[in-house]
Amino acid sequence: MKIFISVDMEGIWGLSAKGHVSKESNEYSRTRSLMLQETNWAIEALFKNGATEVVVNDSHDSMDNIMIEGLDPRASLITGQFKPFSMMEGIDETFDGVMFIGYHSRMGTENGIYNHTYSGKTIEKIIINGKELGEAGINAGVAGYYGVPILVVSGDDKLALQIKEEIGDVEAIVVKKAISRFCAHNIPMNSVKEQYCSIIEKAIKNITQYPVLTYEGEINIEVTYNMEIMAEQATLIPGVIRKNPKTIVISSSDYISLFKLFRGCLILGGSI
Repeated sequence: MKIFISVDMEGIWGLSAKGHVSKESNEYSRTRSLMLQETNWAIEALFKNGATEVVVNDSHDSMDNIMIEGLDPRASLITGQFKPFSMMEGIDETFDGVMFIGYHSRMGTENGIYNHTYSGKTIEKIIINGKELGEAGINAGVAGYYGVPILVVSGDDKLALQIKEEIGDVEAIVVKKAISRFCAHNIPMNSVKEQYCSIIEKAIKNITQYPVLTYEGEINIEVTYNMEIMAEQATLIPGVIRKNPKTIVISSSDYISLFKLFRGCLILGGSI
């Protein structure tokens, strides 16, 4: 059984302050250790319940946060940049399931801790076929393209509600309750560890029952930027249509091609 784990940082247990997720902060060395610790909890539970291979993709910021020397040696690690599939680098049809660890709610979520969608400095919202999605929902489409289900997502209580809406009936590990953008009520560590044990055990036992997010026919992604100039810059890419001053639309019947085009629009639009 082969499992893919995408690990972000904002939804990790114990993290809430502005500096906790930044390399420029004095807190970074400590908080990246918490990121590593939580990743190892997941890996341990997966192997305990029958996984034979686990691939971890470091998915936060520069994507080189996880200290490989501390990672459970049974797992492999994808780290660094540039990654064509970004937070989903390494996924393909050979996997049996996907976990999202340390994820967060989408931009605009009331009181969601660190809420943003791919780039808080650039993106206001992303809508796919009429439905607003955060990073979990967008990335689930990449897994779905290869027929791989989303099993478990971990983060705050706001994210736990959103994943049901964006992806379907997946398991949620709630590690903290959101009070405000930079304030959390962290659940006791032993309770979080127990959730990783019990919920992953349940997920593996029922692995065929979890949703595979797929799209049929034409797929439309609307990207609304924070500034008009960002949308204008994105229209330099062929096939990008400007819907209004801050919003562009891209379309394709192939989700992976569209995801890569979205990534290009994100990079170009945010380059000012």
